[in-house]
Amino acid sequence: MVINGNYMDLVERDLARFDEHSDVLVGFKFHPGWHNVALDDPRYEEVWTFAEERKLIVLSHTWGKTDTCGPDRVRAVAEKHPEVRLIMGHSIKGEYEKAVDLAGRFPNLYLDTCATFENYDILEYFEQHGCARRIVFGTDLPWFSPLHGIGCVLSANISDETRHNILHRNARELLEPLVDAELL
Repeated sequence: MVINGNYMDLVERDLARFDEHSDVLVGFKFHPGWHNVALDDPRYEEVWTFAEERKLIVLSHTWGKTDTCGPDRVRAVAEKHPEVRLIMGHSIKGEYEKAVDLAGRFPNLYLDTCATFENYDILEYFEQHGCARRIVFGTDLPWFSPLHGIGCVLSANISDETRHNILHRNARELLEPLVDAELL
């Protein structure tokens, strides 16, 4: 479910109806840059609490050197809501060192592979810094082809173990508490 802090009346309505769609919803997506509402904005507090109580997954676009979704905003959310499993979409593009540092400090933070499309060696960097169990596969569809994304993972100079983690194990770990294990 996409969350836009500019329309919290609609978000509150959708939260009230969340359980009606529990067969297809596993969490929330934030796009702080497009919505121009910072990731840790107080308007989102109800959503973060809702996600934390239910152990939901949150995917947020994250970018380095921005005021809405940079490393400081991610850190603030991770500190305040340690039970929310937050996927840092684009892995704080442009500030990968800080993304890796945050993933190392907070067990509820995950990197994603959307960062790989323009940075050939970023998966190697993530693996070398101990993040192999903290990377999930992402494509940013429709902007990037899933085939391109898979190719980036398969051609990266990383271990086969890390490839398996990225392409299925890490996502399975995130989804297991939320879906029937037989579906995974």
